[in-house]
Order: sequence, then structure tokens, then C-alpha cells
Amino acid sequence: MRRLPNFTRTMVAVLAICVVIFTCMMYFVSGALARSTVQRMAREEAGAGLEAGLALLRQRATGQRSDEAVRGALDPAVNPAEVYLYLRCADGTAFAARGLGELTAEALAFAQRAGEEIAWRQSGDLLLAARAVPEGVAVAVKSLAASNAAEISFRSMMLPYALLGLAFMGVAVLLLALRIMTPVDTLVSAARRISEGEEPEISEKLPVELRPLGRAFNQMSRRLSSSMQQLTDERDTLSQVIESLDEGVLAVDQAGDVLRENNAVARLLGGRGSEAYSQVLASLRGAAQEDAMLQVGETVVLAVYRPLASGQGALAVLRDVTEHERLERTRRDYVANISHELRTPLSSMRGITEGLRDGLVTDDAERQRCYELLLGEVQRLSRLVNDLLELSNLQSNPAAFSVEPVDALETLYELADRTRTLAKRKGVELILDAPEALPSVITNEDRLQQVLTILLDNAIKFTPAGGKITLSAAEEGRFVRFSVRDTGIGMDAYTQEHAFDRFHQADSSHSLQGSGLGLAIAREIMQRLDGHIGVKSKPGAGSEFFFLMRAGGQD
Repeated sequence: MRRLPNFTRTMVAVLAICVVIFTCMMYFVSGALARSTVQRMAREEAGAGLEAGLALLRQRATGQRSDEAVRGALDPAVNPAEVYLYLRCADGTAFAARGLGELTAEALAFAQRAGEEIAWRQSGDLLLAARAVPEGVAVAVKSLAASNAAEISFRSMMLPYALLGLAFMGVAVLLLALRIMTPVDTLVSAARRISEGEEPEISEKLPVELRPLGRAFNQMSRRLSSSMQQLTDERDTLSQVIESLDEGVLAVDQAGDVLRENNAVARLLGGRGSEAYSQVLASLRGAAQEDAMLQVGETVVLAVYRPLASGQGALAVLRDVTEHERLERTRRDYVANISHELRTPLSSMRGITEGLRDGLVTDDAERQRCYELLLGEVQRLSRLVNDLLELSNLQSNPAAFSVEPVDALETLYELADRTRTLAKRKGVELILDAPEALPSVITNEDRLQQVLTILLDNAIKFTPAGGKITLSAAEEGRFVRFSVRDTGIGMDAYTQEHAFDRFHQADSSHSLQGSGLGLAIAREIMQRLDGHIGVKSKPGAGSEFFFLMRAGGQD
């Protein structure tokens, strides 16, 4: 709570001192009055008890009371003043009230000093009164415990009045302080709530002179709350936008401490404790200006460094460019391969055409051979263009991949019959190895025949005369496995690894036999049909190309 003003503190201190002095005076005055009153009442009760004892002595001496009656009269239960009596008759007989106990000896010793006048004595919490008469001596013993309790009770009774006065004065001082401090505390509390992001409204009644201040304060509170809410919304929106980015955003201040970092940073750099993360952080702290490529495992990350607009730090934007780099590399290889594949037949055609134009070929038979060579090169270019168009169509036309149950056995017989003539022309034996019953497969029939045709053409091209080619199919669990196995030249490990790459040819001496796109087309078809195609081969031991298709009725 806010400290009271100086003059208020002085006034409170003076009033507190006055209240303390007044309370002490009341306490001591009440104590003196109580003590005097208690002592007087105790003497009166002890004197009355003593007179009653003397009367008992006289009655016994005259025979009005027997000894038993005297003892009964000494019973404290019938003594409302709670005065204990000790009587000693002239004949030496002594009577003591029950409960006197160990005080009997003290009462006896006091009785021996008694005279015709009442003798008083106070021993601790006891008041003793004794008087001697011809019939004997009477001693009255009065306990002052109850009297002292009454004295304390009286003081306690007076003390609340003093405290009540103190309370009244305290209330008056408190009301005065509240009157002075309540408006100030209200404004201070409202300002503190504003600093905590709340929107307080001063609704308490303020003094007339402070009401304009209260209205201005409320207006300021509403404007600040609206501005803070707007800033909070913008901050939350910015945070959500940054967190939703696939790119990593890492910002540091001028001291190198991280200001902002989204989850993509740890994902792209392999965690906050990785070497790549430390490298990016070091580059930011070193005010790097040049972009950098980072290799994080198999991921290629482009780090773009920029200083903050305020100049008080730096920002790094991290982007996963793995796919972009792969596509760029593929594009370069693709262009290079196409250029090479086009340059070879074009160069051949140019040479033949220039020879014919310059009249270097005069023999009709030789001229006819040149025409046939030109036709062969044109046909090769045509196959190359057709294969490129086919590959492009496969990648861009999903309609070509509609699937349905296809009779696998019928497809194999039809394809074997169609290809056997070509194989015989090459001097190669084509064998069909398939069971009598084979389940249908879920695929596109045209694409299935296309893949098998490509594999059979490849086998015929690379199998020398006298070799064998086996076209087979067999059920394997939920799939049907198709394969084309030959006894041709085979492939080494490197050739197997790149067998399905565009423009790759296993044997450069057979380069005139194809475009190098057939197996790439087969792989593209299988990928689009969610199938798997592979190859097994050894140099000089032939090759086996195989792929799997989901059997009909299987999930």
C-alpha cells in the first residue's frame, strides 16, 4: 500500500500516543479502585464470619447448641461468604471447619495472640481475623483468591472501554487516511493492471477535483488496450505464418542471441545441436552476406543470409533445395543426352547427304546403300522422338493409367505369339513358361503389354543367335511376378545400377539398335502403376528383368 503523507503520519502518531497514555491511566486507576473495593469487601465478610463464630461460642457455653450442632454450623457449604472458622472454647475444646486443613495450625497460632479487639492479618492469599471473648477465641479465615479474581475481572472490564476508545480513534484515523489515499490507490492499481495487459475501468466515485483525471484515465486505458490487442494479434499472426513456412527462419540480435526460430530450422539442419546448425549460427554472428549451400545428410539446404532492417542483427532463411538440385541435374543430363543422341544420326545424315550432293557417289548400288543408311538414321530419329513423346505422355497423362482386372495368361500368350516371329528372325528361341491357371492382375492392359514388349525387345537385341529368351509368370502371394530372362551378354554391377536411366545403353556397339529410353519408359509405367521393376544379371550369363503386379481380388 502507498505510504501516507507526512502530515497524516504525524497525526496518526500523536493520536496513537494519546490513546496509549489514556489506556494506561484507565488500567492503573481501575486497578487501584478494584483493590480498595476488594479489600473492604473481604474485611466485611471476614468480620461477619468472625461475629458468627463468636455467637456459636456463646450458644455452646449457654447450652443452646451441642458440639454436633456447632460442627454443622461450621460447614462451609452453609457459609455463603466462604469464611472458614476456627473456634477454641474456654474449656479447651476446638472446632475447625472442614476444608481448613493445613491452615488449622496457622489459625491456632493466630488465635493465641487474639485479644478483645479484632486482630487482622493477611498471609498470602488469606485474610485472618481473630477475637477473644470469655467463652473462647474465634478465628475467621477468608480466601482472597476469589477477591483477587474479582479485582482482575474488574480491571478486565475496564480495559475494553479503553480499547474501545482506541478503536474509535483508530477508525477515525483510518477513515481519514482512506479519504486521502483511496483515489490515489485506485489510480495506482489501475496503472498496474494496464502494465499487466488488462483493461481496467475506474468506476469508484472520486472526489470532484479528480473526476476529470479518472475519465481521462479510462479513455487512455481503452486506447492502450485496443493498441495492445492489435499488436498481440499481429504478433500471433506473424508467428503462425513463420511456423507454417516450409523454409527455416533463424534470426539473431546484435549480441548473437537467437531472436526467432521456427520448427523448420531444426528439421532442415538435423537438430539444434548439429554441426550444420552451429555453422549457420556462426555465419549469422559473423554477419555473413553470401548465400551458402549446406549438405545435411542426403538433404541439400540453401542458406540465405541478410541483415535485419534495423541493423541490429541478422536473418537466415533456410530452404530445402534437394529436389530442385536433383531436377536441375536431371535436366542438364537430359539435355546433354538428347543433344548427343540427336547429334550422332544428324552427323551421319549430313555426311551422307554432302557426299551425294557433291557427286562423290557415282555407282547406283552405292547410291542406293546411302539412301538406305539415310532411311535408317531417319527411322532412328523417329523412334527417339516417339520415345520422348511417350515418356512425356506417361508423366503428364493420368488417364493412361486407368486400371481394371486383366487376364494375365491371355496377355502372355498373345504377346508371345506376336514376338516369336521377330525372335526367330534374329535366330533366338522364345519360350513361354506359365502355369495353366493364373489369376488376373489389376493393371492397365495396354501398359502391361508395353512393358513386356520393351523387355522382350531388349532381350532380343542383346541375345546373340542361338540364345534363348524365357517369358514367364507365376503367382507369389498377393502378386503375380512377370519376368523376361535371356541368355545374352549380361550386365555388370554399374550397368545394372543405371539400366533404367534415360539414354543409358549397356553396349555402345549396339547403339544403333535403340534410343536408350525403353527401360526408362518401363520404369515410369511401373511407378505410375505402384509396381516394382528390377533386374538380375551377370556378365556373360544373361539377364532377368522382372516386375510385380497385384493379383485380382487381393487387397
